[in-house]
Amino acid sequence: MHNEPPTPITFEEAMKTGFDETPMESRIKVYGVRYVFVVDDDDNEFYVTRLGWRLLENLQSENWYKDKAYAKRGERLVEGSGVVYRVPTTNSRGIDQNLVVKFSRFAEEVPLQVAKTFPDKMPAEVVQGAMFNDPFQEFGLLVDLRNGHFGRKTLKIMTKHPICIFSPARKCAPWRLGRERGRFDRYRSGMAANNDSKYSKMDLDFERQYVYLFAWVKGTNADVCAQQGLITAQEAGEITMRAADEMRDKGFRVLDNKPSHVILRQRSNGELLRRNGELVYALVDFELLLRTEEYKEFLRNRDKANA
Repeated sequence: MHNEPPTPITFEEAMKTGFDETPMESRIKVYGVRYVFVVDDDDNEFYVTRLGWRLLENLQSENWYKDKAYAKRGERLVEGSGVVYRVPTTNSRGIDQNLVVKFSRFAEEVPLQVAKTFPDKMPAEVVQGAMFNDPFQEFGLLVDLRNGHFGRKTLKIMTKHPICIFSPARKCAPWRLGRERGRFDRYRSGMAANNDSKYSKMDLDFERQYVYLFAWVKGTNADVCAQQGLITAQEAGEITMRAADEMRDKGFRVLDNKPSHVILRQRSNGELLRRNGELVYALVDFELLLRTEEYKEFLRNRDKANA
């Protein structure tokens, strides 16, 4: 069974079952993250994380995807050259949840303009070899960052919650998705090496689109805060560099750090939240998230010790 693709369950079945009680053949674990494979009546595919399980009803395609609801009812967000929406959803239990809908760009060429935003400390070879994370890779790195196994134990990086990877039933011509076969196959090889053998086998489809679904993080990004006069432009730059430094302390870096990716948390009266005099923030963009060499070495040594 573990070498076979996962067997999907329906939303009706999923909503009657706890995450840990789902059939083993419907589960995958890739890049360290567990998912349950759910399909709807239109054969759209949903790979739902534990964090997304309570939002199953919100995740159904008629609430945000069908007939391009994300564009009609949602708000287009400005995040560089990516396509991102915030879409309000609710369910019969009264759970209101804004979803962040982001169309994956993996296996596309990284836009050259991204290089202009790279921090000065980034090695040239890393910049030149930049590749967008595939959705499962990104969720794996993000969950690892959230778990905080490396660096100062007292430091916790807040992020948006990764709740689901969605793949619509309708296939696309690869050229429409900007994919090149050789580049795509490198992603497939990476996934094959990071499938947990105790679970069903996950693979990527060259002709399928993949969409990230995150829970919206409340707050205002540092760029907008500066425009609104809540902080100065200098403070926006400082909080961005602080976020980069703290992420590096936890073993990660993002190749396109910018103030718009740093969400400043606010009180109910709109005042920016501070803790011990410092602004409280969460991070929201991880297409170019990487582990640092120091963290990679830590993981290699840990694996050797556990072998």
